[in-house]
Amino acid sequence: MRKLLRAWLVVVALTVSAATFGCGTAPTCNVSPVEIEELREDIAVVNKNLATARERADNLEKELAAKQADRDAKKDRPAELRARLEALRKGSGRVDKTKTTDTKTAPKTGGAKEQS
Repeated sequence: MRKLLRAWLVVVALTVSAATFGCGTAPTCNVSPVEIEELREDIAVVNKNLATARERADNLEKELAAKQADRDAKKDRPAELRARLEALRKGSGRVDKTKTTDTKTAPKTGGAKEQS
Protein backbone atom coordinates (compact mmCIF):
# COMPACT_ATOMS: atom_id res chain seq x y z
CA MET A 1 0.00 0.00 0.00
CA ARG A 2 2.85 2.30 0.82
CA LYS A 3 4.46 1.66 -2.59
CA LEU A 4 1.21 2.53 -4.33
CA LEU A 5 0.89 5.81 -2.43
CA ARG A 6 4.52 6.69 -3.17
CA ALA A 7 3.99 5.96 -6.91
CA TRP A 8 0.95 8.23 -6.99
CA LEU A 9 2.84 11.04 -5.28
CA VAL A 10 5.69 10.75 -7.79
CA VAL A 11 3.27 10.88 -10.74
CA VAL A 12 1.48 13.91 -9.29
CA ALA A 13 4.77 15.69 -8.57
CA LEU A 14 6.06 15.06 -12.09
CA THR A 15 2.80 16.25 -13.65
CA VAL A 16 2.78 19.46 -11.59
CA SER A 17 6.43 20.23 -12.32
CA ALA A 18 6.01 19.52 -16.08
CA ALA A 19 2.97 21.77 -16.26
CA THR A 20 4.65 24.54 -14.31
CA PHE A 21 8.13 24.57 -15.78
CA GLY A 22 7.99 22.63 -19.04
CA CYS A 23 5.38 24.58 -20.98
CA GLY A 24 6.70 28.08 -21.35
CA THR A 25 6.29 30.54 -24.18
CA ALA A 26 8.09 29.74 -27.38
CA PRO A 27 11.18 31.79 -28.19
CA THR A 28 10.77 34.42 -30.86
CA CYS A 29 11.92 33.54 -34.34
CA ASN A 30 14.80 35.71 -35.52
CA VAL A 31 14.27 36.05 -39.27
CA SER A 32 15.44 39.09 -41.11
CA PRO A 33 12.92 41.17 -43.05
CA VAL A 34 15.00 40.61 -46.20
CA GLU A 35 14.46 36.86 -45.96
CA ILE A 36 10.75 37.37 -45.46
CA GLU A 37 10.55 39.63 -48.52
CA GLU A 38 12.53 37.12 -50.62
CA LEU A 39 10.15 34.36 -49.57
CA ARG A 40 7.17 36.52 -50.52
CA GLU A 41 8.68 37.12 -53.96
CA ASP A 42 9.33 33.39 -54.36
CA ILE A 43 5.73 32.67 -53.42
CA ALA A 44 4.52 35.20 -56.00
CA VAL A 45 6.65 33.55 -58.72
CA VAL A 46 5.42 30.08 -57.76
CA ASN A 47 1.79 31.26 -57.80
CA LYS A 48 2.33 32.81 -61.25
CA ASN A 49 3.86 29.54 -62.52
CA LEU A 50 0.97 27.61 -61.03
CA ALA A 51 -1.56 29.82 -62.83
CA THR A 52 0.34 29.38 -66.11
CA ALA A 53 0.48 25.61 -65.65
CA ARG A 54 -3.26 25.43 -64.90
CA GLU A 55 -4.03 27.52 -67.98
CA ARG A 56 -1.82 25.28 -70.14
CA ALA A 57 -3.47 22.17 -68.69
CA ASP A 58 -6.92 23.59 -69.51
CA ASN A 59 -5.82 24.38 -73.08
CA LEU A 60 -4.38 20.87 -73.51
CA GLU A 61 -7.60 19.31 -72.19
CA LYS A 62 -9.62 21.36 -74.70
CA GLU A 63 -7.25 20.36 -77.51
CA LEU A 64 -7.52 16.71 -76.49
CA ALA A 65 -11.30 16.87 -76.46
CA ALA A 66 -11.30 18.44 -79.94
CA LYS A 67 -8.94 15.76 -81.30
CA GLN A 68 -11.01 12.97 -79.77
CA ALA A 69 -14.16 14.42 -81.33
CA ASP A 70 -12.36 14.64 -84.70
CA ARG A 71 -11.18 11.03 -84.34
CA ASP A 72 -14.70 9.87 -83.49
CA ALA A 73 -16.07 11.74 -86.50
CA LYS A 74 -13.55 10.03 -88.80
CA LYS A 75 -13.97 6.57 -87.27
CA ASP A 76 -16.36 5.33 -90.00
CA ARG A 77 -14.51 7.07 -92.82
CA PRO A 78 -12.37 4.06 -93.98
CA ALA A 79 -15.44 1.85 -94.48
CA GLU A 80 -17.16 4.64 -96.40
CA LEU A 81 -14.13 5.14 -98.63
CA ARG A 82 -13.85 1.39 -99.31
CA ALA A 83 -17.50 1.30 -100.36
CA ARG A 84 -16.97 4.24 -102.71
CA LEU A 85 -13.88 2.56 -104.17
CA GLU A 86 -15.82 -0.64 -104.80
CA ALA A 87 -18.58 1.34 -106.49
CA LEU A 88 -16.02 3.06 -108.72
CA ARG A 89 -14.40 -0.26 -109.59
CA LYS A 90 -17.73 -1.81 -110.52
CA GLY A 91 -18.69 1.24 -112.55
CA SER A 92 -15.44 1.21 -114.53
CA GLY A 93 -15.74 -2.46 -115.40
CA ARG A 94 -12.64 -3.48 -113.48
CA VAL A 95 -12.80 -6.73 -111.64
CA ASP A 96 -10.77 -7.34 -108.53
CA LYS A 97 -8.21 -9.97 -109.45
CA THR A 98 -7.70 -12.65 -106.91
CA LYS A 99 -4.34 -14.16 -106.24
CA THR A 100 -5.51 -17.77 -106.36
CA THR A 101 -4.03 -18.48 -109.78
CA ASP A 102 -0.32 -18.01 -110.27
CA THR A 103 0.42 -16.49 -113.67
CA LYS A 104 4.17 -16.84 -113.28
CA THR A 105 5.98 -19.67 -115.01
CA ALA A 106 7.13 -22.58 -112.95
CA PRO A 107 10.88 -22.77 -112.30
CA LYS A 108 12.86 -25.22 -114.41
CA THR A 109 13.79 -28.40 -112.61
CA GLY A 110 16.53 -29.67 -114.96
CA GLY A 111 18.86 -26.68 -114.68
CA ALA A 112 22.52 -27.23 -113.77
CA LYS A 113 23.86 -30.74 -113.29
CA GLU A 114 25.31 -31.70 -109.99
CA GLN A 115 28.96 -32.69 -109.87
CA SER A 116 29.97 -35.81 -107.94
